[in-house]
Amino acid sequence: MSKKLAIIGGGIMASAFGGACHRIGYESHYFTLPDGKVSGDDKPDYYHNVNIFDIERIVETCKEVGIDGVVATTELTVPVTAKVAADLGLLGNPVDVAQVITDKYRNRRCIDGLSTLHSPKYVEATCMDDIINAELEYPIILKPINLGGKRGLSVVENPQDLAKAFDYAASSFRKGTAPTMIAEEFLYGGMECSVESISYNGKHTIVQITQKDSGGAPHCVELGHHQPAPLSDEDWQKVVCGVSDGLTAIGLTNGCCHTEIKIIDGKVYLIEFNARPGGDHISHPMIMLSTGFDFFQALVKAAMGELEPIDTSKFAHRYSGLYYIVKQTEYLKPIFDNCQNATWCVEKHFVTDNLTELTHNDLEHTNYMIYSSDECDPVAKIIDSQTK
Repeated sequence: MSKKLAIIGGGIMASAFGGACHRIGYESHYFTLPDGKVSGDDKPDYYHNVNIFDIERIVETCKEVGIDGVVATTELTVPVTAKVAADLGLLGNPVDVAQVITDKYRNRRCIDGLSTLHSPKYVEATCMDDIINAELEYPIILKPINLGGKRGLSVVENPQDLAKAFDYAASSFRKGTAPTMIAEEFLYGGMECSVESISYNGKHTIVQITQKDSGGAPHCVELGHHQPAPLSDEDWQKVVCGVSDGLTAIGLTNGCCHTEIKIIDGKVYLIEFNARPGGDHISHPMIMLSTGFDFFQALVKAAMGELEPIDTSKFAHRYSGLYYIVKQTEYLKPIFDNCQNATWCVEKHFVTDNLTELTHNDLEHTNYMIYSSDECDPVAKIIDSQTK
């Protein structure tokens, strides 16, 4: 009898987990309301129409089905997944940790004593006076304390712009929710990266480091992603050590994490932890394209308590990436228009010829192209040849 995985939540990540189960030969069950349903060949085998916050019903259904492992798909489902796993006696993160893992202020406090992972000066804020009294040096980054995807984030250049940025951040919270922010001094220069990791019984494996193309102020949206990040061996190892130490410090013991960092003058600075797979196709298919490693299959195995040690030295050394085609990157439009004919093009996602400014990352409603190459970033190579 095949083993059975419970996937809490729907959408792209549920589909990725469903596809991994198909590749292994496991049975996949996902729990979400109808608006979270997925489609395509990778969709999970069974759908359970249930609110993701109805833990009692999810646990009851899992017992009836005979679930062997449980995974989260978004920040919202991380605490739910931990509680379901605990109630079923399955592998997962500690419930008390999962309940606070999205709190960016709490996570910064956890890493304060580390020598391998650093923070800018920061403060928690429920009103503007909290920021003013902290005497942070401008510019600052202001963002909601527990939302991802760059939602509500702004770079505030001076005190005169603080009120507008605070209102923008507050508007990203659900109605009736008291807005709590984190404000931190802006980190100049360096390379912005994200780090994909798998934790298993408290041991962390850094699977891939991705360089980000940032749109900069005011909202720092991500305009592209490239694997592997072009780091020296020394800086790569600093990232591995810093992020691993940080994961231990915040109490993450099982599952994946998408950690955002900046590397400046050889020092690794934390932007934020996200205890979920990286979006924007970073975790799938880009990791598979650049390393040959099946990230989601490993996450399924980990949830089942079956993960074998991961030897990253055996990974392939290829290049993969994604470019958004929006107003900020309109110079890429001629390449995008014909990329489907290129050998390096893995996917072209066309939405519109009318390019608008990207203010938050959204795969479904944005033009993008994904590349894969043995040698280098082929899009960058084309751009470089055109400028010579």
